Amino acid sequence: MKHIIKFFFLVLIFNSSLVYSQNWPTKPVKIIAPSTPGGPPDVYARALADIFTKTLGQPFIVDNMPAAGGMIAAQSILKATNDGYALLVNTAGMMTITPSANISAKYFPADFTQICQGVSASLVLAVHPILNIKNFAELVKWLKDQKVRPTYSSYSIGSPAHLLGYELSQLLGVEMIHVPYKSTPQQLTDMLSAVSPLGFVQIATASPSIKAGKIIPLATTSESRSIDFPNVPSISEVGYPQLVTTVWFGLSGPKNLSPLITKKLIDLHQQMTNSSEFESRMLNSGMVVTKNICGDIFTSKMQRELDNWSKVIGAAGFVADN
Repeated sequence: MKHIIKFFFLVLIFNSSLVYSQNWPTKPVKIIAPSTPGGPPDVYARALADIFTKTLGQPFIVDNMPAAGGMIAAQSILKATNDGYALLVNTAGMMTITPSANISAKYFPADFTQICQGVSASLVLAVHPILNIKNFAELVKWLKDQKVRPTYSSYSIGSPAHLLGYELSQLLGVEMIHVPYKSTPQQLTDMLSAVSPLGFVQIATASPSIKAGKIIPLATTSESRSIDFPNVPSISEVGYPQLVTTVWFGLSGPKNLSPLITKKLIDLHQQMTNSSEFESRMLNSGMVVTKNICGDIFTSKMQRELDNWSKVIGAAGFVADN
């Protein structure tokens, strides 16, 4: 008799969970974005929130959490209840660099429910006109002529922009000082005022300043030239294919998120990335929509990139407190 009661109790719990997942969401959902308002992850998060709100009929609210290269945002989702009411915009740096670069991270891609990658974008190596540098060759000469160690900026410590600067300094044999910021908008502000006139910056945010001639693009980090800047060479074209890198943003949930909610999110995300509304919105922000990188495929991609970046981090002897 006890076994029968226990069986029916388990069936009741299962059915309640099933109904709960099928009805999700029944209240507002928080999406944590690891950047300040206006940063590329925030742009993606707000587009996602708008479309999900329209489709599901519940508010999806963006919560900006720009700290420690996304580590704090990631850790907040690790601690969140796995009921689908707290989601995370993940980034390449957060998922594939921070776990190796910061011993305080204590997480890896498999510690989350990975939904889908949404967009990707290249970085651009750019300078303020005050340096009077017009192309990559002139930059190399300028760097090697400096009597005092030159500086370069990135939008976050431990980001792809940070490590690309380190790799470039190694390849050129020029020791440079890294100047980290907490977000791309903050980095760009100091670049525009010539406080930090050289750096790898996210092309999505830098695009208007480049078009206005306020900063000079020297090379993009994608495999081929940017559609928006066809006259700017890729990093491979200037002789450094080792630096080819794109950043991406996607969506994660807490570990052990209900399979039904996970499938609903994947299906909805796929619909979104196939919509002209989303594609146009992302292209206008300098980002390219990526499709069909979801679930286990997304997790495996992260792990491969994590393995590659860990080699760079090991060679650099870099830790986040440096």
